[in-house]
Amino acid sequence: MNTTFEPVSAVVGSRFVAHTEHGPVELVLTEATERERGHLPEQFRTPFSLLFHGPDEPRLSQDTYTLDHPELGRVQWMLVPVMPDTRAPNVPRYEALFG
Repeated sequence: MNTTFEPVSAVVGSRFVAHTEHGPVELVLTEATERERGHLPEQFRTPFSLLFHGPDEPRLSQDTYTLDHPELGRVQWMLVPVMPDTRAPNVPRYEALFG
């Protein structure tokens, strides 16, 4: 699947299952944000980021994970742990960037 913003942003709030060395881990897509295009030529997609919340354990490290979603199917995305939200400091967060 060539990941684009529109279909992914339509499933914000839904659950993904990440296949990890610890077994399946459920992640919730909490945000999808388009970034500024800057000087990108038109043939390139608009950059965007996805923000996921995960369980307290296991904590995932930066890696490329296979994720399953009922509408999007199976995808492989790099997830990077990011700083916790000050409103929920114990909730692990992960970001995927698409340029």
